[in-house]
Order: sequence, then structure tokens, then C-alpha cells
Amino acid sequence: MSEEYLLCIDESGKSKLSDDGNHFLLCGVVLKKELHDALSLLMVSFKQKHSISILENIHAFDLLEDEKHKEKRIPHSTITAFFEKLISLIEGSDIHCFIVCVDKKPYLEKIDRIARRKSVTVKTLTNYLKKNKVHDYLYEALARKIILEYGHYLHDSDWNGHVMAESRRQDDDAVLRAFMSATTSSKYPDNSNYKIWSHQAFKKIHTLTFQNKKGLSFGLEIADLFAWAYANKKFGKKREYKSSAKNRRIDVKIDRVNKVINGLILKKNIVEMTERMLKTVAGDRVSEATDLLNKYKINQ
Repeated sequence: MSEEYLLCIDESGKSKLSDDGNHFLLCGVVLKKELHDALSLLMVSFKQKHSISILENIHAFDLLEDEKHKEKRIPHSTITAFFEKLISLIEGSDIHCFIVCVDKKPYLEKIDRIARRKSVTVKTLTNYLKKNKVHDYLYEALARKIILEYGHYLHDSDWNGHVMAESRRQDDDAVLRAFMSATTSSKYPDNSNYKIWSHQAFKKIHTLTFQNKKGLSFGLEIADLFAWAYANKKFGKKREYKSSAKNRRIDVKIDRVNKVINGLILKKNIVEMTERMLKTVAGDRVSEATDLLNKYKINQ
């Protein structure tokens, strides 16, 4: 009987072209489904022992940086003890991950150039993309990349798989489109790796599920942890706190998680999506957005 694996996807940064910030990344954590179920139960036990609410998934920023959970302040000594147990658990488990990131700046600059040429505001154009449901194509492209890599990974090991994403409510359609596109070989050029991998993904990935914060998913919590730590390391911390001791505590945890990531990353590298790579994995969506921007007319 083939092994059943699970890919849990979470993000760091803002993916939409209308959002602030120049960087965005997705992390996918891969582990056996039965292991995920067992670790999710164990995570509940860890939280209870450290007086951390079990009613929702933890988020790394809230717990490790803001040092609270569900608006409740948590003593930093308690957080550190919980963190060390969690890291030991991750290191002792058969877990792997993918991380894909993108610099939004070239795409924002393109919108700015077109806005000046058409004598409209950037906000007008990003709202126009939103109206036509292409404002989140960077998320969709990165999600496609991870799902395609995952399908290929499953095929090589002859395993079956499932995908789980934390629900973004009204934005879940971007994940759904990515899943459908990643499992549709006609989306990719003939004789390309992605065409082959999409066929493999179609055969080996059986379900896509969305889970809200109350789902208590170990995989989503770890994907969030990895995404938070790598984004802070790669792009710099978004804020410095008045307390130097607190800044040191955060830095230690960021460095510790990134050391773990280095030992678990599949493909042996973190993918930084260039414009060329983005067009290869999601050329249809890039072209759709570009065509819409170029065809925009005032008062339409």
C-alpha cells in the first residue's frame, strides 16, 4: 500500500500587488499524513503544558515576536521552553519543506509605468486587476511551483499525497486555481519539466483542503514558523523593539529555525522566482495581467 503524504502551505508577507511590501514567500511542509495527525495531537499537549491556548493554531509572529497568543501575554521564559521542545520535535521527525519567494518590485514598477502612461493612479490599476481576479497572481504562481514540485516528489517515491492550506477566506480561489493549474498539463509548454510534473501531480495528489485557525494542524503551524523565520532572515526584520533583550530573544529563535530549515529543505535550495521563472510556471496568468493593464481605458 502506497504511503500517504501531506503538503501544508502557508505564507509570509503580502502577495497582492495592491498590498504593502516588496517581498512575498510561500512555505510548504511535507510529512506523512499519519505522522501529521499524531504530531497535531502532541502539539495540543505541548500547548497545555505551557498554558498556551489550544483553541487555535499558533502563529509565529504572535507567539515568538509579539510574545502573546489570542491577545494573552505569555512569559518569555514559557515561550522559550515551548520553543525548545517544538524544535526538538521537528528535528526528531521525518519532515521536509519547500520555500519559494518573489520580489514584487519589478511587477509594481511595471504597474507604475503603465499608470503614468495612461494618466491614472496605481491604485486605479490594482483595483482593476482585483475586479478581474488577477491581482493575486503572484500567490497563485508560487503555489503552482510548490504543488508541481510536490507532485514530482511524490511520483519519484511512488507515494500518494494531499494538500492543505490555511483558509484565506475570500482569497481561497487563488489556491484553488493554483491546484487546478498545477494538475493540468495543458497549461505548460510541450517537452517542459512542468508539463511532465503536472501530469505526475494529477496522478499522485488526491485532495485539496482548506483549514481555518481552529483546525489545529501541526503542519500549518510549522509552515507558518518556517515562513516567518526565513522571511525575517532573508528580508530583514520588520521591526526592532525598545528592549534589547527582547530583540536578542527573537534573533536567537530566527537563527535557530533557519538552521533547522537548512537541514530539511528539499531540492537543497530555496527558490527565488525570477521574472523568467514566473512566466514559465504561470505564463498564462502573467500574460492575462499584462494584457489587462495595457488595454485599460479611463472610465471603463
